[in-house]
Amino acid sequence: MRDFPAVSTWLDAAARFAQERGLSPEHVGVLRCFAGPEPRGGPPPPPEEPWDGDFAGLERARLSESLAGIAGRLVPEVDRHQAELFGRRLQAVDTALAGLGDDVGRLLRVGLRQRAQGIASAPSARATRIRALADFYFSYAGLHLHRSSGPLGASIETLAAEVAWQAVVRGVEHAKLTGLSDLGPLHVNLLRIDPAQVRLRTEDCRAVVDRGESFESHVRARGAVAGISGGFFLYSEPDIEAPSRRFDPVGLLVEDGRVLSPPAFARGSLLVDDRGAVSIARVGPGDCELQLPSGRRLRPAAAINRAHGRQGPRARSIAVVGDAIVAVGESLPVPLNGLVVPLPDDEPSPSVGERVRYPAVHGPTGPVHMGIAGGPLLVSEGRPTLDMRREDFWGTAPPVTFSQDETGDRNLLPRLAAGLTGEGMLVLAAIDGRNFERALGMTLHDVGRLLVALGCHTATNLDGGSSKRMVVGGRAQDLTSTEIVSEGVATVSIRPVHTGVLVFEG
Repeated sequence: MRDFPAVSTWLDAAARFAQERGLSPEHVGVLRCFAGPEPRGGPPPPPEEPWDGDFAGLERARLSESLAGIAGRLVPEVDRHQAELFGRRLQAVDTALAGLGDDVGRLLRVGLRQRAQGIASAPSARATRIRALADFYFSYAGLHLHRSSGPLGASIETLAAEVAWQAVVRGVEHAKLTGLSDLGPLHVNLLRIDPAQVRLRTEDCRAVVDRGESFESHVRARGAVAGISGGFFLYSEPDIEAPSRRFDPVGLLVEDGRVLSPPAFARGSLLVDDRGAVSIARVGPGDCELQLPSGRRLRPAAAINRAHGRQGPRARSIAVVGDAIVAVGESLPVPLNGLVVPLPDDEPSPSVGERVRYPAVHGPTGPVHMGIAGGPLLVSEGRPTLDMRREDFWGTAPPVTFSQDETGDRNLLPRLAAGLTGEGMLVLAAIDGRNFERALGMTLHDVGRLLVALGCHTATNLDGGSSKRMVVGGRAQDLTSTEIVSEGVATVSIRPVHTGVLVFEG
């Protein structure tokens, strides 16, 4: 047996236990994640906790500590409802790891608890990191559960080739992709749409939510044959300040030619022009026209958002959130969901409180009539692709669960995505997750694999998580729950849909 140096940290004790029990080094690699909150160019993580004993002693120490108090430590950053939700997810994963009843479950459970206590004791970013930690350990627990039960199923490419499409109306087909795959159990709803035979409409659904109306009933009331949830919105970010509000759209939202939310971030978007032509492309500040209070129009290609930094240039600028000017001057703080835009030298300085306008957003086929941002782009020229920095998923740009992802796209999550085939068909995929038995979820890369297998040459991610939704024929088709589902039991609650895409008969 290999000689080990004297154990000095908890990771050393875990690594020795894994080697003695013949476990894969991959499992120890899981434990190394979440060492520090800023893996992308930030400071190095703090030293690991010293531990001079063996793994059994470490396990006893961690299991003697309660996870119940962690939710309370998250409240200063998010509201109590969110804090309790994230705490329940953490508890659910811990219970599932205990139920594995093997050495991998023991190892991962110690890692989960070690990291959870460290995150909860940190000065900031506690809530978003606890949420991501629960998802990360859920992903590995779910994969191990199904791998240990026997060989996994066919590849998603094989399953995609066997999809049986059913006509909904002319130009719209629906299919389900279910069963065991090489990614674990899948439950995916698919729509294949001919844009030439239907009408697509992006919608701001916040007023629907305020009325207490479900997305499912809204789709029925509007007479749509299908609908999906749309793009990202502000949710768990700790610094949401007026005029921004929780649930505001993040990035582009265009409805009937009106720019309800400008493309503050350069991200993959689903676009429809005034002729009904559908495209998927990266759209950012330089693709929109901004009209200043003086009437002058410019393309703010040099605008600064939170992916670029937290302070604007040392030049006369305006800070804009939506259509509101919130600051004027030099070296301005960059708003969470807005831009700092340098002013031309000969432009008079506007005043705080004045409004800007966005006369047009330009896509690859012309001015955008309907559009919604998600991102990142998943497929380009027929191949899966990811470039998080190019799409402004960086720094403190919302949603921070993407911009500050510590896992390197290893979380299996509920996802929603849109792709275009070579024949011009629009494919929408609603991928369920956080369900140990029926749907673990997918990484972004594997969503790209699925859409390529379905014939897409271009595709983008849209919103996912607990607000992911697909309604077909007046009924919600997906397994949506804010909770982690284990052994068929969960207190199911549904997160409202704040923006959506509706499909109408042509």
